[in-house]
Amino acid sequence: MNTVTEISHTLRQIQRQQQTWLQHALADTGVTVQQAITLQFIGQQPGLIQKDVVNVMHRRAATVSAFLKKLETAGLIHREIPVDNSRNKQIFLTPTGEQVVATFQKRRQQAELRLVHGLDTTQQAALLALLKQITAD
Repeated sequence: MNTVTEISHTLRQIQRQQQTWLQHALADTGVTVQQAITLQFIGQQPGLIQKDVVNVMHRRAATVSAFLKKLETAGLIHREIPVDNSRNKQIFLTPTGEQVVATFQKRRQQAELRLVHGLDTTQQAALLALLKQITAD
C-alpha cells in the first residue's frame, strides 16, 4: 500500500471508529448518531421548519418527514403551527429531546478525547496543523 492510499485508508478508519464509538455510547438513549445530530441541530435552532432539516440532511423531503415522525413518536420533538403560517410546522425539542442532546454532546466529547488519548498536546497541535493543511486545498 502506498503512503497516499494508507493516509486515505487511515482517515476512513478513524471516521468509522468514531462512528462506532458514538453509536455504542448512545445505545442506551435509543437514538442513532444521525438522529442525535439532527436533534442537536433542532436544539440550536428552535422553531425551524422541515425544509431547514431537509437542506441540512441533504435528503428527500419524504425521507426527512418519516425521520422526524419517528423522533416525534419517540417524544423527542414536537411540532407547532405558527399563527402567521399554517403550512409550515415549527419543530422544537421536548425535554426528553434536550436530555438526549446533552447526553450526545457529553459522549461525543468523550469519544473525541478517546481519539487523541495517546497524543500529547504538541502532537495534537501538529496533527491538527497537518489536517488543516489537507483540508485547505
